[in-house]
Order: sequence, then C-alpha cells, then structure tokens
Amino acid sequence: MNAVLYSRIIRPLLFALDPEFVHRQTIRAGSQLSKSAVACRWLHKAFSVQYEELRVEAFGLRFQNPVGLAAGFDKHGYVYPIMAGLGFGHMEIGSVSYQPWLGNPSPTLLRLPLDGGLINRLGLNSEGSEVVYGRLCNVRFEIPTGINLVKTADPTISGEHAIEDYLQGFSKFYPLADFITLNLSCPNTIEGRTFEDPELLAPLLERMGKRTAELLADGSRRKPVLIKLSPDLEDHVLDRIVALAAQHNIDGFVIANTTVRRENLKTPKYVLERFGFGGLSGRPLKTYVEEMVEKVSARTARRIPIIACGGIGCTPGKDPAEEVWEYLNLGATLVQLHTGLIYRGPSIVRRINQGLVRILRKNKLSSLAEFFQGRAGFGNDRSSPPVEISHCDSSPPSFTASI
Repeated sequence: MNAVLYSRIIRPLLFALDPEFVHRQTIRAGSQLSKSAVACRWLHKAFSVQYEELRVEAFGLRFQNPVGLAAGFDKHGYVYPIMAGLGFGHMEIGSVSYQPWLGNPSPTLLRLPLDGGLINRLGLNSEGSEVVYGRLCNVRFEIPTGINLVKTADPTISGEHAIEDYLQGFSKFYPLADFITLNLSCPNTIEGRTFEDPELLAPLLERMGKRTAELLADGSRRKPVLIKLSPDLEDHVLDRIVALAAQHNIDGFVIANTTVRRENLKTPKYVLERFGFGGLSGRPLKTYVEEMVEKVSARTARRIPIIACGGIGCTPGKDPAEEVWEYLNLGATLVQLHTGLIYRGPSIVRRINQGLVRILRKNKLSSLAEFFQGRAGFGNDRSSPPVEISHCDSSPPSFTASI
C-alpha cells in the first residue's frame, strides 16, 4: 500500500469510523491473513525490506533492523505472523495478565488527529495467560518476539498475592518468549500503588530472580528481561528503579508507556474532558520519551540497552527515519511504534528502513553496528553472545491508563 494512498484515502475513511471498531476489525482481518501462507508471502513482498547495514545485536539477540511493534497492538497473540511481513525487526505481544480481565467499558479509544495522538483506557484487558499461551506454545516466531507481562488488573490482588500473580505469568511465558518485558506502571493495589514504587519493585525483582534460577535449573535457556517505564516518573524514583535494575541484572528498558499529561494539546479541552482519563500516546508523548531516554542513557553510561517507544511516525511532514535516528543518537538501541502505524499505515517500517540506510550513507557509516561502536559508552557488559531463536523445546506443560 502506497503511503500517499493511505494518507489521502484509506486513513480518512478509517478515521471516520469508531476507533474501537476499526481496531477489532483490523485484528480480525489480520488473524485471518496470518493463517494464510500465501497472504504472509505477499505481505513480505509488498512491505518488507531488510538491509545488512541495519542489523542490530542487543541483550543477546539479533534483530534484522531496529524497528519493533510495541505492546498494545497484538494484545492476545492473534496477528504476530503478519508483523514480520510488514518488515518489523521485533515485536511485543500483550500486555498479558496471569488471570483474564475484561478491562474498561467503551469508549476506550480516542483519536487526536490535531495532535497526532491517541488516548486509550483499555484497562489492561487480557484473555489471560492460559489462553494466550495455548495460542502461542506451538509456534515459531519469525522475528524476536517478547511477551509483555502485567499483573492482573484486579485491584483486590495486592501485596504478596500481587507478586505471585506476576510470577505465575512470568513462569508461564519465560520458556516461550525471546524476551520478557515487565509493564510496571499499572495500579497494583487498592491504594493505587504500582510496581514502579521501589518498595514494591525490589521484592518483585528479588523473587523473580529466584524464579528465573528455578526455570534455568529445569532446562530453560536464559531470556532477557526488560522493564517498561512510565514517562511520568519523578527523577528520584527513576534513579531508584535504575539502581534496582542494575542490582538485579535487568537486561534493558522500554521507554516509555503512555502519559497522563495533557500539556500543549490542540484538541479542544471539552473533547478531552468528555472522554475522561486515559493514557496518551503519539506525537505529544515523544518529548517526554526523549527526555527519559536521555536521562536513563546517562545514568547507565549506555551499558543497558534502551528501546525508545513514543511518537515515531506521528508528525506530519517529518521523515520517521529521522525520528528513529534522533532516538538512536539520544542513546536508544532499538525503537518501537504503535500509534505511528495508525497514522502512517503498513508501509511505515519499509520507509524507516530505507531512510535509515540513506542516513547511514550520508554520515559515511557502513552500518548501525559501526554507529554504535562509535557511540560513547555503547555496550552491555552483562549481555551474552547472540543466540539463535527457538521455542517450546523446554516449555512447561480496572482502572488504568496503560495499554
């Protein structure tokens, strides 16, 4: 699909429809396409362009390119086969909670076309770990695929029960996933505290370390574990989380989740007030993500890989490859997008990959690997050599603004 065709014809038609309806139909259509080998091959031919120069190695995995699909699009593991066909270098499925959770009633999505953004209040709806695991346990992912985990959003699950809920999902998906991402920024107690609270995060990571040792002893291969952060964290909390991540050998950060801030929006205030609470993504989020990427990069001396997630492809007239390049220069190793896919259409990854190659040549760089080698402090001393991807050989038989 041509980018001009999408922006001038397809997107206006889609934006005239209810966003929840469009997303449901997109997932339904994608699920059917995913079952067809012919359709997947066609998508590869139409959209996927890969270049040797764009290959990236991070936390022990190899990526064909640095562009990934963020969690929130394929929440339940229905359309992962076609994402490789669109050219993505990796993706996340989820967020997945251990127990099923219905989430919030409609409306849960609001487009902000004047701001290139989206507000969601899905409420961490999930079909639950048993259903999602059953859908994925016998598949082989074409690209590195992470499972984004969250505590079941039931606010009555708190304290020790909240930690155990998280660990049950972790134990389920650790042998299956290429990497695990811990989504920490949803309310986890009746008081609304989250696992981004260092007092809650410390025991969770300690218990998770012990559970990992048990899984490895049972024959699982070691998998990278990442932490996904909120862009609304105060600096002193961020500092403590970064310290805990280093202490517990966390392999990377995903920056960031959606924001609750509403600054400098062009969307009329009455529209925002009528919709109510929710997490804001897209172009308005980008400034906060850039600030946090820079902060975490500096605090870790660029030794822990960062996946930058926020606003790519949501600024009219701006080349999304340039936006990716800006994130890489701020300290990111990989990027993810979701809202940009809505605003730019399925050709966005192809455009980014082609644009990154042009940028490398303009800067007289032979590859992203050369760029990273020249970037001060690049590298993760704890990372193991890149490994091949395999699956299932050792597998064990409310209220929120977050995706």
